[in-house]
Amino acid sequence: MSHTWLRAAGLMVVLLGLSGCNQSVDDQISNGLQLTETVFAEEPAEHTDKIGNVELYLPSHFKIEDSTDAYNILIAKGKESFILFINDREDADSKLYYNLLKEDSSKKIIKENTYEKNGIFGFSAVSKTDNENEFELIVSSGGIKMTTISQAKRIEENLSEMTKIVHSVKIK
Repeated sequence: MSHTWLRAAGLMVVLLGLSGCNQSVDDQISNGLQLTETVFAEEPAEHTDKIGNVELYLPSHFKIEDSTDAYNILIAKGKESFILFINDREDADSKLYYNLLKEDSSKKIIKENTYEKNGIFGFSAVSKTDNENEFELIVSSGGIKMTTISQAKRIEENLSEMTKIVHSVKIK
């Protein structure tokens, strides 16, 4: 990678962090979903961790909390918890998790975004929880799905990082 590209990426992260402080919830959701589409279109990040036969990328401030079940992995970022579900029986173009989301009448979906390219199907969605300032974030690609409950001010950042993780998962 060239230094120019790394600087541009670094600047983008800083700007996103700074702009995230003053954005409305609608802006956080729209920008976050737009970022997921961008991440899905890129090459997956290099793997940094391995759990059994699963390789994945975790941003530096994420850590694996519980991997006793290699198909349901609990990941933490500070006080936030994320659950990574891995269904190795689903193909990259599987819409299983998307269809389950759409059929779940208990979900109050605010906004969603789908991605299809080169035999890969992915989606991201934001749904409302009962807590006024919290939202459920869901990112999925094929048989891989990650969810979390996010504070409004972290929606954009969390969606971007979750997509990088989901997009990177490789089952050996």
